[in-house]
Amino acid sequence: MRAILSKLGSPRPAPHRFVILGLPRSGTTYLTTLLNAHPKMSCTGEQFNPRAVVGLDEQDDSYEAVVANRDADPVGFMQRIFEEPHPRTVKWAGFKFMLGHNISVFKALEADPDITLVYVWRENRLAQVTSLIKAAQSQRWAQGKEDSAYVQAKINASPRQISHRWHELAMTDYLFSSWLAAQPHRQISIEYRDMFAPGFNGRICEFFGLKEDRDMKSPLVKQGSNTILDRIEDQKAVRHYFNTIGYGRWLEDEL
Repeated sequence: MRAILSKLGSPRPAPHRFVILGLPRSGTTYLTTLLNAHPKMSCTGEQFNPRAVVGLDEQDDSYEAVVANRDADPVGFMQRIFEEPHPRTVKWAGFKFMLGHNISVFKALEADPDITLVYVWRENRLAQVTSLIKAAQSQRWAQGKEDSAYVQAKINASPRQISHRWHELAMTDYLFSSWLAAQPHRQISIEYRDMFAPGFNGRICEFFGLKEDRDMKSPLVKQGSNTILDRIEDQKAVRHYFNTIGYGRWLEDEL
């Protein structure tokens, strides 16, 4: 394990490094907040999101200045994320990186096999796409409180619109999973439903070599109806399309 200097100048072991990777609406934010709830883990959000800055004590907090400084040296910015002071109890430090955020950071991750990679993906592309469309329209990407009105609100999306998006997501995940399989990094692949299955907290803690914490819980709530068709106005057309192409299983409850 690497060593860093504490505020008193004495060396102490640096936390192990990890990165959560995935596509939008695959469950990456849920996993980020879940892991961050463990006392021995520190996991921040989308440090390289081009539309939202997650700064590191920047003196100038303006969007333009922070983005320019970050994108001028993205790899150096990533190192700052890992080297931020953490309590001695923290054994793992990481952040969430969405596929497509920054090619220089992606190449740096590829070149550093000491960074553990956590890949999150979602088999039900209809659920993923409807969640993406709804979040993009409302700009409500995560919620900590249940909102029945939001859950019941439907999106107006045709089979053509959904088809374009789900094929794009599926292709990106396929190519990335092939890349990941060839990497020497310590890694784990997590499908969306895995995170809500009994015993998941224990399994993910075991992967990181940590004891499960009983208070470990994400503060987020599910934003969409578990019955995927309930999210869509034109249910008949969408049902016909997915049954026709052989993906009728995506119309069923996801969890």
